[in-house]
Amino acid sequence: MSEHKQILFLCTANYYRSRFSEMYFNHLAAAEGLVVRADSAALEMAKWRSYNPGELSIHTIEALAELGVAIKKPYREPRQFDPRRHSEMRLIALSESEHRPMVTRLFPEVLPQVEFWKVEDVDFESPEKAVALMRQSVEDCIEDLKKMREIK
Repeated sequence: MSEHKQILFLCTANYYRSRFSEMYFNHLAAAEGLVVRADSAALEMAKWRSYNPGELSIHTIEALAELGVAIKKPYREPRQFDPRRHSEMRLIALSESEHRPMVTRLFPEVLPQVEFWKVEDVDFESPEKAVALMRQSVEDCIEDLKKMREIK
């Protein structure tokens, strides 16, 4: 695991999975006193923007509420990934099957830097299962960062 001070979660539209991961990560990192913070962005925001109602998925809002994670209102708009702006961050794409082809096609220069998880979108995986996978992956990431802090 690298020593980045910031993590960028990537998904298709920056509406559901990447936003949940960002907010849940930041909640846990703050509670653990870690200096690493997360942000999130979309790989193909323009293509999917009109498909998603509002600024944030109801699945994200509900799952974070169940976990007691406060969300600032108004919700920020989804953001498009810009490899120049995010070059110093640890990059985590939420779905290898969905996002590896997108990164390869749209941002091949960052492909070697991207870590891929296996969380599918609502068309392929129930929100309950996806949220459970994201929770576990984020919690594992936090545990790894805590171990790195202890080694120093």
